[in-house]
Amino acid sequence: MKSRFHGAATLSVLAVSALALSACTSDGGGEEAAGEGEISLISPGTLTVCSDIPYAPFEYVEDGETVGFDIDLVNRIAEDLGVETNVITTPFEAIETGSALDTDQCDLAASGMTITEERESVMDFSEPYLEDNLALLVAPDSGIESVADIEGQRVGAQQATTGEDYARENGADVVQYETSSLMIQGLNTDDVKAVLGNISVTGPAISDNPELRLVEEIETGEQLGLAVKTGNTALLERVNESLATMEEDGTLDQLKAEWLGTADSEGADAPASPEPTAS
Repeated sequence: MKSRFHGAATLSVLAVSALALSACTSDGGGEEAAGEGEISLISPGTLTVCSDIPYAPFEYVEDGETVGFDIDLVNRIAEDLGVETNVITTPFEAIETGSALDTDQCDLAASGMTITEERESVMDFSEPYLEDNLALLVAPDSGIESVADIEGQRVGAQQATTGEDYARENGADVVQYETSSLMIQGLNTDDVKAVLGNISVTGPAISDNPELRLVEEIETGEQLGLAVKTGNTALLERVNESLATMEEDGTLDQLKAEWLGTADSEGADAPASPEPTAS
């Protein structure tokens, strides 16, 4: 996937560095020239963020505005940097393979993304900001009561996610969906018997679709992180400083309560998610 949570992730407090934002002109290759210790942004004065939209409650469009847990997170980071935020819709595959960052489409990736060894080999992750387990969501007449029952069954998952990997590992006939919203639609239209995804997304989906059942939460220990291009140490340090400050001043708990229903990230009391929309 992306990922799930089951308790607030611990953020390490980093020493505040004396870093300055670079206001240099572009060198023609999409990046600004920056001296040692300076932050280079692909668009001067703007933190450009790649995000897979819609992926409620992390990022989605409501009344023409992009909102969500991740959006509030990156807006705070941009504020700390003294710049504006520009969120661009990017397919999750381009985000999780690192290609969106490598080709300078964005400075920062924020898309409910699980930190994995494979992804760490192609991008640099921040300290985790949320822990997020996988969950199995089923149709009322599916006959599926646990992961042990999905072998040979049509199970939906968002492509390039840990949910897809887990479904394949357990013998499911996996149906890939481009977005989490389409995945839930597939379950509602009987295209699949079940879906596997992070509980932070599948849990809130029940609020809009009470006939669906969350039959199993899989303790995967997944942690979500923001990501920068490999070697972009200056920006990564500032991102980690902002996350540490948000943990200390209670902002992270406030965001979890607002977008996930609980500061402890327990999913069960999560607020209703918006109606699924295709991207």
